[in-house]
Amino acid sequence: MACAGARWRLRRAVRFLGVWALGVVCAAASLHPVQLRCEHLEDPAGIDVAEPRLSWVLEPVDPAVRGARQTGYQVQVASAADRVANGQADCWDSGRVASDQSVLVRYAGQRLGSGQECYWRVRVWDERGEASDWSPPARWTMGLLRAEDWRGAWIGKDETAGSTAIAGTSWIWYPEGDPATAAPAEERFFRQRFELAKDTTVRSARLLIAADNEFVAYVNGRLAGQGGNFKVAAELDVAGLLASGTNVLAVKVRNVGTAPNPAGLLARLEVVAATGERAELVTDETWRTTRVTGTGWERPDYNHGGWQRARVLGPAGMAPWGEISGPEDRRLAARYLRKEFSVEKKVRRATAYVSGLGWSELYLNGRKVGDHVLSPGLTDYAKRVFYVTHDVTHALRRGNNCVGMILGNGRFFAPRLTVPTETRTFGFPKLRCQLHLQYVDGTEQVVASDGTWRLTAQGPITANNEYDGEEYDARRELGTWAEPGFDDGAWETAQTVAAPPGGWWRR
Repeated sequence: MACAGARWRLRRAVRFLGVWALGVVCAAASLHPVQLRCEHLEDPAGIDVAEPRLSWVLEPVDPAVRGARQTGYQVQVASAADRVANGQADCWDSGRVASDQSVLVRYAGQRLGSGQECYWRVRVWDERGEASDWSPPARWTMGLLRAEDWRGAWIGKDETAGSTAIAGTSWIWYPEGDPATAAPAEERFFRQRFELAKDTTVRSARLLIAADNEFVAYVNGRLAGQGGNFKVAAELDVAGLLASGTNVLAVKVRNVGTAPNPAGLLARLEVVAATGERAELVTDETWRTTRVTGTGWERPDYNHGGWQRARVLGPAGMAPWGEISGPEDRRLAARYLRKEFSVEKKVRRATAYVSGLGWSELYLNGRKVGDHVLSPGLTDYAKRVFYVTHDVTHALRRGNNCVGMILGNGRFFAPRLTVPTETRTFGFPKLRCQLHLQYVDGTEQVVASDGTWRLTAQGPITANNEYDGEEYDARRELGTWAEPGFDDGAWETAQTVAAPPGGWWRR
């Protein structure tokens, strides 16, 4: 009987434990929070909104369960990872909030400062009011929130932009009335003979030409090109059409319209011989013109003796046409900048804040930082300027270090000004940068852009813009330019330059 009683008590205990265990399972929350985000980003650096918004994804504990939902949440934010893990939310503890919101929950804790580290976690309550476990902690850092937090100066290499306006030539037309005001909406023909010395070998020859409204140009009877823009001169390569001895440039111009309107022709031919000698031909009163002509008028052997002398209307730049732009050469070499500095103590944390306009790449001790390209993003630089934040703690080493930057043009130094459309330019590429080093002993060091940085535009990227692409000359590579100990004696000192007009925004 004793054994039977013992077996009965054992079976009863087993049934009790089973029911208890089932109750524990049933009491567990049906959801847990994952994929924590701050301002839509995972563990972002350099957040520059005073009250960042926090989000998480709700993942079911059992995928087969239906109807699971969040009915509440609690967010804890602390200034250190160990504090948030221990529930010491010294920045913000929301407490239990009855809400199904899991996207863009606004931080409502103590005021956050520039560069501050924030570690956070969240737990949720499900449809039965059961609490989940705490999520694994996530992190964000604040950016530079005030203008006075920026210690770096704007540096770069400003140059004098050359004018592309056509000069040294004149507008001409058939001698009738006042062509600059009203000429018949008809065609007119123009010719000019010129000589190249015997046995001349032409290295290059370009014809800059504009007409109101449309032109077709021939050199020695062969088509050179055509166009229809009287604000920007066409550039035609005619080197292969010239010969030593007598040459002929012939142009047909059509004044478009249903009533008389301004008409004119403007041209300049620039020829460079293999010997380096130069010759130039411009539109002037020596050109010949006619209203009507026969076939073959563009050929060198055509006799234009009966044609009239052209009338000079005025110099390039006259009304009504104003300044006529030549072909735009917006090729600009990338700027390479570097600065060496010393780290003598153990680094707890190091952060780089960089605004390199138009585009930039950051290097530390010879290695590119991050995976950014075409950075920072394009903006209207008169309104806002982006900066980028990098955690560079592990890129530093004890002793000598070097920070390097490559500056490209982007749309800050516009790839074109007038063609295919008028585009605003904001100046030459420029940089503002600072490295904020925090040591384990509590001291800090800032390495900021200033007039002691070294700069060169003689690197391998000889031109770069989104219209023409990048030109890279491997013969000009700079080797270990972004490493400490590099000889930058041939480089120049970076200029302190004016700031862009736009305000600051983190990117």
